Amino acid sequence: MNSKYWAHVVRVSVLAATACLLVGCATVEKRANLTYQRAANVRGGSGEIDLAKPVIEVRLGRMPGRIVLGSVRNTGTQIVTADDLPEWVMGALIDELHFAGYEIRTVPILPSDVFRGVFVRVTKLSVYQEDSGLLLSTSTEIGLSAEIWKDGRLSKTLTATASSRDEDMDRTGESVAASLQKTLQSAMVELMPGIIDAL
Repeated sequence: MNSKYWAHVVRVSVLAATACLLVGCATVEKRANLTYQRAANVRGGSGEIDLAKPVIEVRLGRMPGRIVLGSVRNTGTQIVTADDLPEWVMGALIDELHFAGYEIRTVPILPSDVFRGVFVRVTKLSVYQEDSGLLLSTSTEIGLSAEIWKDGRLSKTLTATASSRDEDMDRTGESVAASLQKTLQSAMVELMPGIIDAL
C-alpha cells in the first residue's frame, strides 16, 4: 500500500476524531416546563395579605432566555428552564394561600407599613440526574425561607427544605418538571401551617 493511501487513512481518522470530540463536548439541553398543583390544602386563613415577589438567592447559570437548573452527570446535558422561577414560586404561594382563605394582593416588595405580608426567599434549588442505562435517577432539592410581616415589622421567619429522588425511564424534561413540582409541594406542605399560625 502506497504512502497516499496511508495519508488518506490518517486524514480521515483525524477528521473523525475531531468530529467525535466536537460532538462529545457540545452542550445538550433538556428543558423543563415548571408547573404547580396545590398540595398543602390548609384552611384557617382570612382577610387580605400582601405577597411580595419571591427572591431566588441561589446562584444559577443563565443563558439567553433560560436558566440552568442542573445537569446530567457525566454528560454534556444541561437541565434548563425558560420559565420565570420567582413567578413559579409565587404561583404556588398564591394557590396555597388563596385556598387557605386569604385575599391576596401581589406586590414587587412589601410596603414599609404593611399590615400583614409574606415574603419568601428561595435559599436552595438544585437538580441532578444520573443515567444508569435502564433508569434515570432525578434528585431535586428546594429550600424556602418565609418572612411574616405584621404592622410594618418582621414578626417571624419560617424555613422549609424538601428533597426527592425519583427513578424513571423518561429521559425528557417532563420527569425533571414532575420531580421539581413534587419537591416544591413538599416544601409548601411544611411551610403553610406555620405561615397561617404566624399571620
